[in-house]
Order: sequence, then structure tokens, then C-alpha cells
Amino acid sequence: MNLIQAKRILRQKIRAEMKSTPDEYFHSAGQEICRRLLASDGYRQSQTIFCFVSHGKEPDMCPLLEQALADGKTLCVPLCKAAGQMEVRQIHSLDQLSPGAYGIPEPPADSRSILPDEIDLALIPCLAATKDGRRLGKGGGYYDRFLAVYAGEAVLICPARFLLEEIPVEEHDICLEMVLTE
Repeated sequence: MNLIQAKRILRQKIRAEMKSTPDEYFHSAGQEICRRLLASDGYRQSQTIFCFVSHGKEPDMCPLLEQALADGKTLCVPLCKAAGQMEVRQIHSLDQLSPGAYGIPEPPADSRSILPDEIDLALIPCLAATKDGRRLGKGGGYYDRFLAVYAGEAVLICPARFLLEEIPVEEHDICLEMVLTE
């Protein structure tokens, strides 16, 4: 079995486990992850934050998004443009978000584009991760492409239930130094 097949099988396994995991787990994990992030030096020292917008079986990041806006930080979220391609766009309110590609809440197409070198802190989602920062994404390559051009601080957000001992990695997969769970 090659790496691509191994990752596909692992994604299927993780998605099945996520499906059987109560939504409340993702909500409470997100609440604690946000609490920890908001107390971190990385958050306090950052001015521009890039964060995914939670959708489905992901940690609820709304408390962090709301607090970043309340703190006057520049908040950026992904806008899917084409298969595997996303742009980082600024929002001023969560009310600006509406379902876009794959039903994920996205900013308006005319929102301000933010370059990767303008971002101080990037919060990256995953299906699963290892403690040493290997990441299993959803398979579209959106965040791998972003991470390939981003040099700032990045935190991999992973509920503890989905921390694994091993994840197969390909040459293009980028490991992150920091993994945050609840």
C-alpha cells in the first residue's frame, strides 16, 4: 500500500470516528482550545490572525474569532477559490460569513485579501495529528499550499481524541511545531 492509499484509509477511519463522536465534544473541545489560545503569548502578541471557520465535526473556534475582533485584531479566514486553492481574506464581523464551497462559512468574494507575510498567527485545522506536528488534512491540499508559503507562527488545532501515534506523510506535507488540544 502506498502513502496516498494509507492516508485515504486513515481519513475514512477518522471520519467514521468523528461521525460517531457527539457534537458536544467538538463544542467543548473548541471552547477549551480557544480559552488556551486566548491566554497564550502568541495570541496576545499577534496583530493579524488567520483562522479556519469551524464547520461540521471541527472544534468550535467562534469564541476565538469573536474575541479577536473585539480585541481589534485583523482577523482573516479562508475563501475557497478553486479545487485545492484558497485565499486569505479579512473579515470585520462573523455576520459577513455565508456558506461557500462545501458549505463552509466564507467571507464575501470582495473582502480584502491578506498576504501570508502579513499574518502573525495561523490556526490550522486537521482531521487528526500526531504530537510532533504531523497533520492529516481532509485531502484537498488547501492548507499544505498555504503552509508552503507561510513563514510565521502556526498552531495545529486538534481535539485530543484525534491525536494519533502515527500519520503517514508525503514529501509535500508540512509538519507544524505546535499542536494544541483541549
